[in-house]
Amino acid sequence: MANFKPAITKVLLTEGGYANDPNDNGGETYRGVARKFWPNWSGWTIVDTAKNQPNFPKSLSGNAALKDSTIEFYKINFWDKIGGDKINNQSIADLLVDSAVNEGTVPAIKRAQVIVDLPQTGHITNELVEKLNLMA
Repeated sequence: MANFKPAITKVLLTEGGYANDPNDNGGETYRGVARKFWPNWSGWTIVDTAKNQPNFPKSLSGNAALKDSTIEFYKINFWDKIGGDKINNQSIADLLVDSAVNEGTVPAIKRAQVIVDLPQTGHITNELVEKLNLMA
């Protein structure tokens, strides 16, 4: 069975740290979590508090609560929504969660459905998981 920890480790390698680029559609972002799209994420409270501390934004990298909040965010909003715990093959789960993070869960699931020749609903189903598991 696939494991969330190695999957999220790969995702976070490409998600960087803190940024507030005016040319970025997401605006203020931390590790890929854009405030514009996820304004209620619990990590924003930690980020906002840290803005008043010395060495911001470098100080964020050592904040355990922020790290935990980030990992929980990805688990709930992406891993759980793609059914990661039900997928047997780690590589397939890694690819699916990475796609979900980068393009959204519905398009990622639809792509998986195309690959295994199922109707594109954008919803994880037992049939989709079974077909993905047969690929392993």
